[in-house]
Amino acid sequence: MSIAETTSEPTATEAEESVTDESPSADSPSDDELTRDDLFHVLQCRRRRLVLKYLHEHPGDEPADMSDIAEHIAALEHDTTVDSLRSKERQRVYIALYQSHLPKMDDAGVINYNQDRGLVEATALANSFDKYLDEEPTLLSTTAAESTPSTESVTEHARTAAHTSAGERWSGRYLGTACATLIAVGGLALSGTTVSGVAVALVVSVVFVALAASHRLSLSAPQSLADRLRAALDAVR
Repeated sequence: MSIAETTSEPTATEAEESVTDESPSADSPSDDELTRDDLFHVLQCRRRRLVLKYLHEHPGDEPADMSDIAEHIAALEHDTTVDSLRSKERQRVYIALYQSHLPKMDDAGVINYNQDRGLVEATALANSFDKYLDEEPTLLSTTAAESTPSTESVTEHARTAAHTSAGERWSGRYLGTACATLIAVGGLALSGTTVSGVAVALVVSVVFVALAASHRLSLSAPQSLADRLRAALDAVR
């Protein structure tokens, strides 16, 4: 059995909507305009206003799926998200739209409603309601909001880039120190200078310990070691 065939006890709001729907507009709309009674008849029900709000925000040129409309309206009415909706909450709105609101809006010429396929699209007459929908909350997030990165994302990206740049600098320093040490030791060996292995190992160890200590301090402090030494010299002067 489809959801449209299911029945449920109407809420107080739905009962009130059903009463007001029994008094349709006395005048039929023309092809390019709506009478004042037609406007009021559509606007008097909030779910119809929300349908128009959804269609106003719906991206692209394709018709909207009425299931999506029902889910977003139900989420708004229950102050929750679409994913957190319970089946009964979703079903109530779906049935009300399927059996009452969408057919009436289609009869008024405000929307084109394909009930068999569950597709809804606004007509040119729907533009007459735009100025009345400003106070209704948004049902769909805007493309701009989705495409604009958050401040946290930008900050995290900048922090990652800074860490990468610092890592590249220190890897160059380690490589340069290792090459300089190798050249120095090779030069001593070629010159015939006698230097004990212990002395060479001690010098190399001291150099790399100093380099590693500088690296560690640069990671724990907001300023590099060179910047702090420069600041200390400026203070002495």
